[in-house]
Amino acid sequence: MTRFIATMLSAVTFFSSTAFAQKSDLAILKKNLSAWQPIEISQKESQITVVSPDAKIDDEIYTAIISSGVCSPIWTNDVPAGYLSGITQISVTNKFKGFGYSLVNPSVICNQMGKLMKNEANVVLLGNTHLYTKDQ
Repeated sequence: MTRFIATMLSAVTFFSSTAFAQKSDLAILKKNLSAWQPIEISQKESQITVVSPDAKIDDEIYTAIISSGVCSPIWTNDVPAGYLSGITQISVTNKFKGFGYSLVNPSVICNQMGKLMKNEANVVLLGNTHLYTKDQ
């Protein structure tokens, strides 16, 4: 019986820390993306969606949001070690949630970008980006 209780406590601790990490990621993103005044920042499972107030999203807006808002706290060590580690994709969409761009494996890609100069970092970013459409 003691093993069962210990196992249950471990499971509860693990899942609650995972939920805390996800809430922490969203709080960090909301703070760091405030300059772009997103309409919404939400998470569904391991995917985060950032809804821009703009009717159109181009690669310049997307690159600025990801580089300056999402990745820069990793580069400046302003976030916990596990920031974005459970996130498989971050999508930046227009205000209609109909079109945008999605970055896969943001934690890994942000860390790679932080070791490169701007042009090379943009190549890595766009090389790990795909188009977001409403039907995704």
